[in-house]
Amino acid sequence: MSTFRFSLTKLSLLLAMALITACNDRPANPPNAEATIAALATTNAVLTTQVAEMAAALGAPTASPGVDAAPASAEVMAPVSPLPAAQPAALGAADALLPRLIAHLPLAPPGATLNDLRYDPGANRLYVADTDAQVHVVDAATYTVLTTLPGLGSNLELDARNDRLYVFNSYVQEGEAPAIHVIDTNTLEEVGVLPGGAIAIDAERNRLFVGEPYTYSSDDLAPGVRIVDGATLQVLGEIDQPGAPVYNPARNEVLIVAYTVYTADPATFQVTGDLFPELTDLNQIGFLWCNGCRWAERAWVSPDLGVIAVDIRAHCTGKGCGIVDAPRWLDAATLTPIEPALAPEMQATCGTGVNAVGEVGGRFYRSRFYNRYVVFSNLLVSDAAGAPVTVRDGLSIDFVNARTGQGYLPDGAVLDLATLTPIGRWPAACVMGYDAAQGRLFARREGNLYVLAEQGSAPPEPEAPRPEALPEAWITGVKVSPHFAADATLLAEIETGDLYRSIDGGVTWAKLRGGLPDDDYQTLHAFFSPNYAADHTIYVTGYRSDYWGYGVWRSTDDGERWTPLWNNLLHLRGEAIAFADDFAQSQTLVLKARFHDVLTGVSGVSYQQSTDGGLSWTLVVTGGYSTAAGEVPLPPVSELLPGATPVVAPVIEQDYATNQVRLSIDGGAWLTTSITTTPGELLLGVFPAPGYPADPTLYIAGNAALWRSSDGGATWALWQDARFADPNDLDNKIGTLAVSPLLADGGYRLFIGTRTGEVIQLDPATLTWTPLAALPAIPAVAVPVALPLPTPTPAATAPLTGEPPAGFYRPSGDLALRWESDMRVQQALGWATAPEAISSPAAIQRFDNGVMIWVQATGRIYAFLHDGRWFSYADAFREGDAESDPAFSPPAGREQPLRGFGKVWREHADLRAAIGWALAKEEPATATYLPFEHGEVIRVGVFLYTMVGDEAGSWD
Repeated sequence: MSTFRFSLTKLSLLLAMALITACNDRPANPPNAEATIAALATTNAVLTTQVAEMAAALGAPTASPGVDAAPASAEVMAPVSPLPAAQPAALGAADALLPRLIAHLPLAPPGATLNDLRYDPGANRLYVADTDAQVHVVDAATYTVLTTLPGLGSNLELDARNDRLYVFNSYVQEGEAPAIHVIDTNTLEEVGVLPGGAIAIDAERNRLFVGEPYTYSSDDLAPGVRIVDGATLQVLGEIDQPGAPVYNPARNEVLIVAYTVYTADPATFQVTGDLFPELTDLNQIGFLWCNGCRWAERAWVSPDLGVIAVDIRAHCTGKGCGIVDAPRWLDAATLTPIEPALAPEMQATCGTGVNAVGEVGGRFYRSRFYNRYVVFSNLLVSDAAGAPVTVRDGLSIDFVNARTGQGYLPDGAVLDLATLTPIGRWPAACVMGYDAAQGRLFARREGNLYVLAEQGSAPPEPEAPRPEALPEAWITGVKVSPHFAADATLLAEIETGDLYRSIDGGVTWAKLRGGLPDDDYQTLHAFFSPNYAADHTIYVTGYRSDYWGYGVWRSTDDGERWTPLWNNLLHLRGEAIAFADDFAQSQTLVLKARFHDVLTGVSGVSYQQSTDGGLSWTLVVTGGYSTAAGEVPLPPVSELLPGATPVVAPVIEQDYATNQVRLSIDGGAWLTTSITTTPGELLLGVFPAPGYPADPTLYIAGNAALWRSSDGGATWALWQDARFADPNDLDNKIGTLAVSPLLADGGYRLFIGTRTGEVIQLDPATLTWTPLAALPAIPAVAVPVALPLPTPTPAATAPLTGEPPAGFYRPSGDLALRWESDMRVQQALGWATAPEAISSPAAIQRFDNGVMIWVQATGRIYAFLHDGRWFSYADAFREGDAESDPAFSPPAGREQPLRGFGKVWREHADLRAAIGWALAKEEPATATYLPFEHGEVIRVGVFLYTMVGDEAGSWD
């Protein structure tokens, strides 16, 4: 084996130059194997709201007839068997089922955090190391600090049987010798120092196994794993293989983590095997340590469960590799692989201590993640035999407590595992250790140690709405009560994620609490029940980024108290709720939500229907993704709502090249309106008057003006206000628009939500509207497109007919609308070169003179200038690159773009001069992308970009 050791390491060095070429980036040194899980596990927010009650659950509803479920080829997540229905939760103090804070100890100095923890149950003592290399010794009975040992390290291993604590740093600065400090736990004195940065313990024989983490920069001449007498600290021998040791008592064997995992006999000091030879087989992988390569990062042995876990995952640059691999599990006695469906689940913790959990109540609960540019999360539930039971998109569990049947979520919620429904909150912190015997959790918040009893707290009474002015923040949505004429009730959605209510038409406001989610980075959408005058019911849904969903919450007392309605709700990242016209009788509503199946890679949108007011849900249909059979669209939501009359909502399209606005009443034919926007104007949408289409009045809202048409879009008039007129004032702008129902006098009101935290009520009948010069309503097929045509001949405007040549396709879906209706666009773009449009995570950032868009699927950054030019660049930003340059100082109200956008912006002076400064920070988005023979089409939100050219050209 020593010969193999030499060849493996030497060959890696000989291939170094090829390695640099083949890999995008050298991995960080040291590699961080837990980046994704740790990032999610430490996002615990300090939240104060509490869940008031649980909803009573009825039987599962039947899907509306005539609507097919998701096609089997899509492999969309769906429940295999139902979970038990959530039962109402009592609020009495006797039901003290939630975790309770016992002690809070500030330990680490300012700027440092707690890093590792070990609990000695015999001595009832805690050892806590921080990132300032201090070890805090805490009496776990009185929760007092006995002493603090400075300058030792941030990692711990405990041998309680032999009264020893080992303190070290796994990684040290260049030129610094790694050292393991040996502490006598009786005297708390240092009794020796061992050279090394990793240690494993055989407590029964009082043997130590000492090594160093194996990294790309590990030296050929690095010492192997040393076997040390724990009593005398004398070296007994050395195994000729460097790496991090792990002891397996079931076989009296040493595991050595060194890219792969070797087995070694501590009696003979010989390497006896390689558990994962495929990892180092250069005939299979070509190179070691490359971007995208898989290698073993860590290994753990759980003697209680009789298993070994090995963290083998792909290692990529900062954008991530995609699916985050779960550990591989082996039987500790036989080293045979354990079927993943029957293996325990590793808990996400903020220390190096191991905590694995098996089945709970006959079920496994597994959190799975996708991490590449964006993060998606799924909670997978299977039965004791490993068969799938159900799944939740937008949900993960940091810690599964098998004793209480609860899951602790990173946002501070406590989940009932049997029903997968929130039942309250806990003092959210990142778990570092668990004392099962006494039911205690040891956790951290930065430099503070939290000790929690796993039960003992009851949900407090929900907090009442707090009267206060709207914050000076972007109003992202205004919702008007359907009974506004009588109750004058408004809801304001704030970019901070807060929800405010006014019961006097916007004169005064109160922040709604009472159990609602309350996180700094959340997005909440609120919806009045159509029967609000009688039932006083409001529904809320929402999400936080792409990886977390809030499901559906309901208040039946005008927003005072809120209840989660999660019964069989599979996709939690809700975006909208639609109601049946006869909701008061049928209690039918539909949740539109986004989802991403981590295991299959399918991303799309779903409709989940409830026929009991939200007490239970059924996944009815999914769409918005591609399969081998073609694009899977969503049907109109009206098909799921009894008695609904399908209404095609008007849509608009903004042309940055000509600053004109196009309108489609039926989703087919397009009309060019007489509206010409100013450069930089962003349109928010088109808003019909109450009673549309019987009343053909339409409003188009921009961030600085409103336009009104009283004849279905044929003619338009403009309303402007000095408050929004300054193009350089990016704060005083319109953020959203809402239209009230008809009032008693037959009129209605417009409500503007501004970017500065105001809700302004307008009477359109009293506003001054300036008529715009009328233009003929010309179908888009006759609109000249500012695109270069292949040949300036009459044939250039002939449509492409017949079947496309082999390897080309006729475009379909919404990206095909312009192509099908405009023969000049057809000639300019040619045939599509992909059978279906691709949905992809994206980002968008607005600039003085254009917009920049990043599309994950293409790996490129696109710049669209208001003058009609476009350019694309490879996304060359890598984690570790400078995110910005202090040499560039933006003017007031502007920003320097960061990361990928910033790299392109800084390195291309011509683009920088043309596009100007960023107007705001980049925003996450979803792009739909379709390549053509001579260009590309990309849609981001309401904006459709038709591009002619290869890496630059003109766009429309």
